[in-house]
Amino acid sequence: MPKVQFIFAIHNHQPVGNFEFVAEEAYQKSYLPFISVLQRHPGVKITLHYSGILYRFFEEKHPDFIEMLKDLVKAGRAEILSGGFYEPILAVLPDEDKVGQVRFLSDYVRRKIGFDCRGMWLAERVWEPQLPRFIRQAGIDYVVVDDFHFKLAGLRDPELDGYYLTEDQGALVRVFPGSERLRYLIPFHPPEETIGYLSTLKSTERNRLAVMADDGEKFGVWPETFRTVYEEGWLDRFFTLLEQNSDWLETTTFSEFRQKERERGRIYLPTASYMEMGEWTLPTPAKKQYHDALAAIRTLPNPEVVRPFLKGGTWRNFQSKYSESNHLHKRMLMVSEKVHRVLDAPGATAKYERDRVQMIDHLYQGQCNDAYWHGVFGGLY
Repeated sequence: MPKVQFIFAIHNHQPVGNFEFVAEEAYQKSYLPFISVLQRHPGVKITLHYSGILYRFFEEKHPDFIEMLKDLVKAGRAEILSGGFYEPILAVLPDEDKVGQVRFLSDYVRRKIGFDCRGMWLAERVWEPQLPRFIRQAGIDYVVVDDFHFKLAGLRDPELDGYYLTEDQGALVRVFPGSERLRYLIPFHPPEETIGYLSTLKSTERNRLAVMADDGEKFGVWPETFRTVYEEGWLDRFFTLLEQNSDWLETTTFSEFRQKERERGRIYLPTASYMEMGEWTLPTPAKKQYHDALAAIRTLPNPEVVRPFLKGGTWRNFQSKYSESNHLHKRMLMVSEKVHRVLDAPGATAKYERDRVQMIDHLYQGQCNDAYWHGVFGGLY
């Protein structure tokens, strides 16, 4: 009997150089309680991504948390996603660093958790059409972006219940659409509303997929969410409902779904990020016009039909909007070129054997995305 397949994927990150007390607060309010609640619900599977910055924090301050992750993986209840180790915007890195950042995190997860990552989290879901080539070179088979990306390419909700193939110069990658609807429901509406929405996807003909992929900090760190998610029991109730409805609803992972279901087709996604990013990167006068256009669309009989054609700007334009962002980025490119020139020179392996890892590590730290734009973690603010 076909079931609704539900992938619950959360992404957790703290910027390079953030205060330790901030990371500790996030650990106590979000990272630890989320996994603690999950452990009480053996019928629920999860997909987890942590940036390398957090893994090193856990390793130094909370090694037991690493053991908890290993236990979930061994039990077949958790899939771990790779990504850029220091959470860079992959598209704006030198090509060698695109691949290196992802391999750096995949290797770390393999050594510390014993999991071979085949999927990855894409920082800020910033997609550009050339990325499949580098994602594949990094040993990654699939990636999740927003359903908004797919809608910009002309697909609509009934077609977004699976994954698609995309490629660049023959390098093939599978792309999964994360549901905007679920991002806004979870965890801000009663869990019954999410179950109700998932029930609308029931089919007697085939398994249909729904993906919720978003920040883990919204489960405890965002304003009021520690009270609602844990003290009032939102997450525990949600996991209970997932287990109680297992006759028609099944939690799964990207890797499991990819193994048992074929792709829905082939797609070429345009340059995009999540919907809100397209607004934030616009110059202020254009942003006001964008707001006016959105308001006008909402007055139409079927605004959801028109909305995907209003895209906004692209992440790269933060470098145009803010000269400081451009300066940081070009300095990073200069440092990357110098580091690789030194390390790739004849005889460099022996000469810099002790320093090689540290040089690359420091370069990668300078590629962390948060400083380049005005995200909630500060950045250009």
